Amino acid sequence: MLLTPRINLSLIVVSFLMLFAEVVLIRWLSTESRIFAYVNNLVLLSAFLGIGIGSYFAHRKVYPSVLAFSLSGILLMIQLPINITIGGESLHLFRDVPVLLSAFTDSVIWYEVTDEVVLWKTVLGVLSVFVVFFAILIAFVPLGQILGRELDDHPNTIGAYSLNVFASICGVWFLAMISFYYGPPWLWFGLIVVLFVLLVLVQPSKRLLDYISAVVLLVLTIGLLIISPGNPNRLEVIWSPYQKLGVYEMVYGSSGIQRGYLLNVNEVGYMSLLNLSDRFVRTNPGLFSLQERAFSQYDIPYQFKPDARDVLILGAGAGNDAAGALRHHVRSVDAVEIDPGIHELGKKYHPEDPYADPRVNVIIDDARAVLDRTEKKYDVVSIGLLDAHTLSSSYNNMRMDHYVYSLEAFVGMRDRLKADGILTVAFEARRPWISMRLHDLLEIVFGYPPTVLKYPHGQYGFGGTVYVIGRDSATVPAAIAANPDLKRFAMLFRERLDTAGQPGSRVKLTTDDWPYLYLESPRVPNMHLLIMAILVLLVLLARRVIIRREGGLNWHFFFLGAAFLLLEFQNISKSILLLGSTWLVNSVVITGILVLVLLANLYAYRFKPTNLRPFYIVLFVLLGLIYLVPLSWFNAMPFWPRVILGTGFLNLPVFFGSVIFITSFRHVRSKSHAFGSNLLGSAVGGVLEALSFIVGVSALVLVALLFYVGSMVTIKRS
Repeated sequence: MLLTPRINLSLIVVSFLMLFAEVVLIRWLSTESRIFAYVNNLVLLSAFLGIGIGSYFAHRKVYPSVLAFSLSGILLMIQLPINITIGGESLHLFRDVPVLLSAFTDSVIWYEVTDEVVLWKTVLGVLSVFVVFFAILIAFVPLGQILGRELDDHPNTIGAYSLNVFASICGVWFLAMISFYYGPPWLWFGLIVVLFVLLVLVQPSKRLLDYISAVVLLVLTIGLLIISPGNPNRLEVIWSPYQKLGVYEMVYGSSGIQRGYLLNVNEVGYMSLLNLSDRFVRTNPGLFSLQERAFSQYDIPYQFKPDARDVLILGAGAGNDAAGALRHHVRSVDAVEIDPGIHELGKKYHPEDPYADPRVNVIIDDARAVLDRTEKKYDVVSIGLLDAHTLSSSYNNMRMDHYVYSLEAFVGMRDRLKADGILTVAFEARRPWISMRLHDLLEIVFGYPPTVLKYPHGQYGFGGTVYVIGRDSATVPAAIAANPDLKRFAMLFRERLDTAGQPGSRVKLTTDDWPYLYLESPRVPNMHLLIMAILVLLVLLARRVIIRREGGLNWHFFFLGAAFLLLEFQNISKSILLLGSTWLVNSVVITGILVLVLLANLYAYRFKPTNLRPFYIVLFVLLGLIYLVPLSWFNAMPFWPRVILGTGFLNLPVFFGSVIFITSFRHVRSKSHAFGSNLLGSAVGGVLEALSFIVGVSALVLVALLFYVGSMVTIKRS
C-alpha cells in the first residue's frame, strides 16, 4: 500500500503525457506533413497500437528514452531538408507526401499533382507515411508499458482507471488552452520534455540515458522550431486553434505595386486579402478597371441583387467578401468565419479594413451551426471560397466543410433567403463531378438549375466556380436581362454543364449521413484502403509476434475497444451537426464522453454490478434507437434543448458500455493484457471507421453493435 501514492502520481503523469503528446502530434503533423491533414486519425491509430503493444510488455524492462528519441527522429524527418527531385521540382520526402501520393486520384487533396502518375513516386510516398507512422508507434510503446504496469500493480482497479481517464481530460484541455492563446509548436514540444522528465522522476528506476534523451529532444525543439530561420518573405506566422497561418505581401507582376496580401494555410496558398477599393482601382488603371472590379467574385452577388440590404457571408475569411458587400452599400453584413486566427489577420492586414466597419457583425463559429440557429432572413446568402484543408476532428474522416455542402445545409440556406433573395456559392471544383454535384444539389433544393460562372484565377479574385440561384426562379434571369454588362459577363464566363437526364442521376448527392464532398461515389478511397491494409498487417503482426508470446489476445476487451471507438467516431460526427465543427466543440464532446466513463466507474464502484446482461440489453436498445431516430428531430429544437437532449441521447450508450468495461476490467487477472487488447481493438475500430465512406455515418452504430455482441459472447472466456 505504501507504493500507492507513487503509482497514482505515475498514472496521472503518464496518462496526461500520453494524451497531450497524441494531440500535439495530430496538430503538428497535420500542418507540416499535409497527408495527415486528410487522414489525421493515422496518428491516433498509431498511438493506440503503440500503447496497446506496450501494455503487453508491461512487466519487461521499460526504456522511457525511446519516447524522447522517437520524437526527436520525427522532428528531424519533418524539419530537415530531406528533398528529392521529381520532374525538375524539389520535393520534401516527408512534408510533400500528397504530391508523392498523386496516383490516388479518386479523392481530392488540395495542391496534388495528377498529370504524371508514376508507381515509384507512390511507393515512395507510402514508405514515407509508414516511416512516420512507425516512429509514432514506437514512441508510445514505453508509455503503454508504464500504464499497463501501474494498472496491474494498483490495489484499486476502478480508482486507477479513473485517474487515467481524468488525466486524459486534463490533457485535452491543456492543449485546448494553449491553442486558445495561439501557442506555437516549440511550446508544445517543450511541455512534452517537461512532462517526460516528470515521468522519469516518478519511476522506480532512473537511467542517465533517459535524461540524455530529454536533453536531445529539448535541443532539437529549440534548434528546429525556434532558432531555425523561417521564410524570409513571410510577414507573420501564427498557429490558430485549427492550422498554421502565414501572411505574405502580394505584388502585381513586375510593376512592384502591392495589391494586398496572400494568406497561406499549412504552407500552401489559401486566400488573398485584395485591395479592390475605388481609390486603389482608379489610381492603378493598369491593373484592372472599375468595370472588371464590379464583376469580381466578391462583387458579383450585388450585380444580381443590386438592392441588397441584409447579407449573410459563410466562410468570410480575411474580409474580401465583406469588403465587396460594403462597396455596394448594404445595410448589414453577418460575416461567419470558423477560424479566429484568419479573422484576426484580416483585421490587421486587409487593405480595405472591412471588419472595422460597424455594419459588419463578425460571428466566429461553424457556418452550418449558424445556419441551423438563426431565423433571420437575408437578401443575399453568400458562401465564400469555403474549402477545407484539414479534417474536422482526429476522430473521424470528415473535413471541416463537409456539412456545409450537404442537401440539408442547402435547404437551410434557401430558408434563410427573403422571397426575392439570392444564394451565391463560390467553390474551386477540382473535379468535374464536384461541380456537377453542387449544381444538382442546388437544382433539387430550389427546383430549377443555377447559373454557373467559371472564374479565371487572378483577374477577378482567387478563381473558381460561382453558382448563383434565387429563392424565386425569376430573380436571376430578370437581373441579367436588366443589366447589359452583366449579360455580357455571364455569356463570357458561363459554364455549360452536361445537364442531360434527371437531377442527381449523374453523381451521388451529399447528405448529412453521407457528407463526403470530395469523393465521387460510395467507396473507400484507394489512399485509405492502402493505409487500412498497412494497419491491419501491423495488428496481425503484433498478434503473431508479440501478443501470443505474452499470453494471447483477450477478445472480450478487443471487441469492447473496437465498439467504443466506432461509437465515439459516430457520436462526434453527429454532435458536430448539433453543435458545430469548431475546435471547442470537439474538446467539449470528447470531454463529455470521458465524463460519462468516469460516471460509469463511479456507478460500478458504488453498486458493484455482477450481472452484465441487463446493461447489454439497454445498450443494444439504445444503439438501435440511435440508428433509427433521425437527427433532424433534435435539430428542430431550440439550441440548449438540442445540446442537452441531442448529445445526451447520442452519448448515453457510452455509460452502459463503460459499466460493462470497468466491471469486466475489475475482475480480469492481467489488467495490462486486457488494456492492451482493448487498445488494439480500438485501432481496428478506427480502421473500420472508413466504412462510413460506403454505408454512411449512421450505419457505423450497427457495426459498433456487432462488436458489442462479440464482447458479450466472449465475456466468459475473458
